[in-house]
Amino acid sequence: MGLSGNIIFSLFIFYGFFSYSGAALLYFHFKNERLPFVTSWAIATILVGTATFLIALKDVLPIGHAHRLGNAFNMAAYVYFYYSYRSLLGKNIFFKWVAFEAIIASIALVSILIFVSNHYDPRYQTSVVAFFGMLINLFTGLLAFRYRQNNKIYLASLLGYIFLVGAFFWGLRMIATLFYGLGFAYEGGMGNIITFTPLFILGIIQYIAFLMLMGSIEWQKKESLIHEINLMKVHSANRKVEQSEKQYLATLNALAKARDNETGNHVLRTQEFVRLLALRLRTQDRYIEQLSDESIELMVKAAPLHDIGKIGIPDGILLKSDGPLTDEEWIIMKTHTLIGESVLGALDVERDLESDMVAKAIRIAGGHHEKWDGSGYPRGLQGAAIPLEARIMALADMYDALVSKRVYKKSWTHDEAVKEILSKRGGHFDPEVVDAFMSELDRFKAISEQYQDR
Repeated sequence: MGLSGNIIFSLFIFYGFFSYSGAALLYFHFKNERLPFVTSWAIATILVGTATFLIALKDVLPIGHAHRLGNAFNMAAYVYFYYSYRSLLGKNIFFKWVAFEAIIASIALVSILIFVSNHYDPRYQTSVVAFFGMLINLFTGLLAFRYRQNNKIYLASLLGYIFLVGAFFWGLRMIATLFYGLGFAYEGGMGNIITFTPLFILGIIQYIAFLMLMGSIEWQKKESLIHEINLMKVHSANRKVEQSEKQYLATLNALAKARDNETGNHVLRTQEFVRLLALRLRTQDRYIEQLSDESIELMVKAAPLHDIGKIGIPDGILLKSDGPLTDEEWIIMKTHTLIGESVLGALDVERDLESDMVAKAIRIAGGHHEKWDGSGYPRGLQGAAIPLEARIMALADMYDALVSKRVYKKSWTHDEAVKEILSKRGGHFDPEVVDAFMSELDRFKAISEQYQDR
């Protein structure tokens, strides 16, 4: 054996040991995870190692048998490499079927090699091996790029390029054997060194790139798991906050009803009035975003809390029935707006001020006695400075107060209430809210009659 033959022999022995060591490392590192693509890759690596050892053992086995048997194992390895990528792409693989295909592919290759040896120049066997090596590397490289496209892991592209470069060198070897008389690996020669050395180097780089890819996949899974856990924690926290808010608001509602003279039907009526006004206002372009379906539903749910601050008003003032309130009593009564804001603000949670029901309830409780001309209370807000929810609630609340019977007054007729509200357009009420009311008169009357106090 000449110098070049010894170099080739050494390359094959080294690569065989490297392949076995790499397979062992894959097994021990991933043995608890049982990943099909890792298992398939490890088996392929063992088969490649066995193939290189068999080809290197030409002095022990007959030359023809060593070459054919080694390449049979190599072909089987290609089948496992292929299915490793199939598994990465999310396809289920069955190892019994993979083993069967690997055996069939190996037998097919050996049969072709024997046929070529018997009918053509035996050296053309190397051309057949090189052709299959080129074809399979090319196809596997395309699978790697497909995986990169589907999963956005850039290391898959590195593997794809390695396979494509491997396909190039196998193609180079095929051309050299067909047209330039390059022979079997055991025969040595600079041509074999030039073609096999890059293939072995690429094999080592390919293995390292695969390990790096597995690390990226593990990290991606961990990130995904951490993200899912965080989402679950946030969802759980939100559910707890939501439940706490609902329980708190239900308690406040019950307390308010116990402290005030308003009936349950008053709550239903004002909620429906608020809904009608909001839906009508939404037909105007400038309210489309502000009055989404979700926002309207939250406003309707918040409406019953508009007078929640009355729980802080003394009974002697709140339930007074022997005449109108004195100036001093009226000053105290007006504080129910600020008390309502304070009570609702006690729900100390982070909230989206545009979509949270509690935030809407705070704006309604604090602003439903403000007036469009700035003469209202508690802050004397004017025009659009008054929250839209409060402007809507103000009209809904007054209409219901007018058409409902109270201890201190008789109920007004629907027409009388409409006339009164219309007279306050631009003074007490937002003109656009009044216009929306005027467009829904029949439905206001119907709701008032449907939920009339008995």
